[in-house]
Amino acid sequence: METSTKKKLFNNMITSFLGLSFLVMIISLIGNLLGWQATFTRVNSITGEIEKSIVSISNLFSGEEIRNIIGNTIVNFVTFAPLGSFLIALLSIGVAHKTEYLTTLFTLFGRRLSKFWLTFIVVLFAILSNFANDLGYVLLIPMAAILYLVNNRNPLGGMLATFVGASVGQGINFLFSNLSYGLTPYTEMAAKLTDETYEIGQYNNFFFCIVGVIALTFLITYVTEKIVIPRLPKYKRDEEIVEEFIIGRKEKRGLVLAILGTFILILLYIYMLIPGMPGSGLLLDSNGQTYTEMLFGSDSYFYSSIVYLISFSIFISGVLYGIGAKTIREKTQLTNMIYSSLNNIGSVLVLIFMASQFIAIFKRSNLGTIIAAWFIDLIKTLNFTSIPLILLVVILIGISNIFFTSSVTKWTIASPIIVPLFMNANMTAEFAQAVFRVSESATNVITPLFAYFIIFAGYLEMYNKNERPVSLRDCYKLLWPYSVAILLLWIFILIAWYIIGLPIGFGVYPTV
Repeated sequence: METSTKKKLFNNMITSFLGLSFLVMIISLIGNLLGWQATFTRVNSITGEIEKSIVSISNLFSGEEIRNIIGNTIVNFVTFAPLGSFLIALLSIGVAHKTEYLTTLFTLFGRRLSKFWLTFIVVLFAILSNFANDLGYVLLIPMAAILYLVNNRNPLGGMLATFVGASVGQGINFLFSNLSYGLTPYTEMAAKLTDETYEIGQYNNFFFCIVGVIALTFLITYVTEKIVIPRLPKYKRDEEIVEEFIIGRKEKRGLVLAILGTFILILLYIYMLIPGMPGSGLLLDSNGQTYTEMLFGSDSYFYSSIVYLISFSIFISGVLYGIGAKTIREKTQLTNMIYSSLNNIGSVLVLIFMASQFIAIFKRSNLGTIIAAWFIDLIKTLNFTSIPLILLVVILIGISNIFFTSSVTKWTIASPIIVPLFMNANMTAEFAQAVFRVSESATNVITPLFAYFIIFAGYLEMYNKNERPVSLRDCYKLLWPYSVAILLLWIFILIAWYIIGLPIGFGVYPTV
């Protein structure tokens, strides 16, 4: 009886995050008593100079920290980064699905593709979507579920492929992204510690990333089709979608209207991204000195609002389709569709609430920063060169990413150590940045501290047909094959690239 109760407790993801929160608090108490701390160097983004910092573990059972945990409970929930995008995505996709717009679109699309190539395209889109903030997580995951469902496939397979693709794409997307924009200045400043004349271009890993995207798309597709999907439980479909969907004249009329509306909106968005024309440039950061800064700067409306813009386009397309296909005949139908789009998300909101508290508590403890600093210091102490150095960085940065997920913040700590080590070993600073970026790919998909892991788990729960809720164990059983395969592939690519000496970017090589 006691064993059964414990099993039920840990089979619930909500109680798992509650338990993990208490575990972190206990570790913080022990670490504080033992005097855990770490000393690390950091690049000052303003002066370009190296600053030393000491961080100690916080005792979360102290009076001040208890007050902080209680006082920020609501703040932690409402400021959970993907929450707003998640709700907006549910509304837009819900309307587009209920009007049968997505059903029509995905039926036409899916009929022309085999299972392998359907998954391949889903993964490729997920990887490339990462240039646009959280687009791949909040929009593509539920759309992939509908795509698979419409084509008589298990929607869980589509969600898994999309989540893994988007998570991997955060490290190796060849499309210029906010992450590339954030990492490159720190790489250059760290390189100047060894060579004051060193300069780094923005597309310094372009060729490397293209090869990585293609290789990983094939790998993730293979793992999804051959390993993961065969292990998934049989999905119990709703009665209303069992019958084959027939596309007639009304559906085609609605589709034409929806595509026309989407095309007009895209033209409008493009105009708002062109600077220097009457009424244009509304989505750009007016303080940016270059177009890249205008597009990805801190005040760029394009970067901060891209999920909303695409969600709005999907919503409008769904409404236009509904009007054309006569699936919307009166105003009350549309409002009911909007309302019902948020049905059955109570358990997901509770999950997000508990997970947001866990992430905030872990961050408050400083445990992640200390672990990352320890591993980075170990890289410096071992002082490896060539292939052993590459392997060491991949493994230790990958492990530290489980506990410290912010790429840019981690690179501000790691770059003053890793970049000079690579340069002293006759490897380029650009290659050091490439190794760092791919080190995170394999573990992004398995860390519960990654905010979008929570969104992925929430979508799994929404499509869960079992009596018991989705657990962390369920997630890891599905994700570990991806993590291992991605890690092994990256090690192979990095070593092969280093030995062969092919360019990783325009005029940039792995070695000097």
